[in-house]
Amino acid sequence: MNELTKPRFTSADIRQRLRAQMPVAQQWAYFDHAAVAPLPVPAAEAMAAYVRQASEQGDVPWPSWAAQVADLRRTAAQFLSATDDEIALVNSTTHGIGLVAEGYPWQAGDNVVIPDNEFPSNSLPWWALARRGVELRRVPVDADGTLPLAAIEQAMDGRTRIVSVSWVGFISGYRLPLAELAERVHRRGALLMVDAIQGWGAFAVDVRACQIDFLCADGHKWLLGPEGAGVLYIRTEHLERLQPLGIGWNSLAAHGFDPHAVQLKTTAARYEGGTTNMPGMLGLGASLRLLAELHQSQIESSPLSACVLENVATLSEQLRRADFTVTHPQAAEHQSGILGISWGATPLADSALKAARQYCLEAGAVLSVRGGRLRASTHAYNNDDDFQRLVDALSAFRRQHA
Repeated sequence: MNELTKPRFTSADIRQRLRAQMPVAQQWAYFDHAAVAPLPVPAAEAMAAYVRQASEQGDVPWPSWAAQVADLRRTAAQFLSATDDEIALVNSTTHGIGLVAEGYPWQAGDNVVIPDNEFPSNSLPWWALARRGVELRRVPVDADGTLPLAAIEQAMDGRTRIVSVSWVGFISGYRLPLAELAERVHRRGALLMVDAIQGWGAFAVDVRACQIDFLCADGHKWLLGPEGAGVLYIRTEHLERLQPLGIGWNSLAAHGFDPHAVQLKTTAARYEGGTTNMPGMLGLGASLRLLAELHQSQIESSPLSACVLENVATLSEQLRRADFTVTHPQAAEHQSGILGISWGATPLADSALKAARQYCLEAGAVLSVRGGRLRASTHAYNNDDDFQRLVDALSAFRRQHA
């Protein structure tokens, strides 16, 4: 079925279709996708099938599992508008960023530029390069999470080799315009690394159109996959630039057990090294297929992305009507599924925020504490019942602790 013949989903269609695949919705108003997402039915079934088969048959079904992993690679490539050869399957975002950070041919005096509010997974791998004479430059970020692209450019010079950013800030929810950023970075002669874990799944991304050089995301947040299974994209022209790291039998061009084989794959799969997290990759593949079908496009105006932003707007309005302070980027093009919640004239103590989170849990609503406020992260399947349960729980907590 091509793009012209596909039925077009509305936001209501997306919410209903995805919610039907999310058993978590039967018990919880789940607003913690920016931490660890619940599994949809297809992912849970794929992983359960693996466990059952491995228990009953050992490695006899291995060819079938391997075929499903190959399908995951194809699905991830199609989802990103990449090629299969540009996809490596990794066990975490940290793993993928580390492969780029350690594999790049640095020279003493080179530098890397990152925003100053990065999650440790996108700061520590670059900081560790100081031992190789590489400078880490941090770009100040506004208090609300806004990151002017001009500030990134100002931090760059002729020795800047890589700019590494989170597509979406894990505290602020601020979403960067990747195509514009890539154009600016390339104009200054550097490469762009994107930590996409807080964006991909809620939003689609076309790495070819955006001219992204490297992108990585674990599957356990907005992609609704299990922990320990992720995707690393390496643009074809950079495959030979990076030194292969963590190489093993699964890096070899010819599968086999020849003790003297040294010819590596010419694709990104050379970075996969050893044994695959088979149940995790099978679960991630099932989740990716589900979301790819619902997105229906690689542009940010996909129906699933629109549904996420509608949910942010609806939840924000309901919270504000209940006299809570809601923080998220004002411009829709910078919004994500993440918003902050607070109340009162003074910042809440961490102990109060943790108590509020626990109270919400007991009321059946799940969210996190980040950056001195509660963090709610809504996916496309959340609905009015979920919003009301969260608002009611927060309101009851505030009354009890006034």
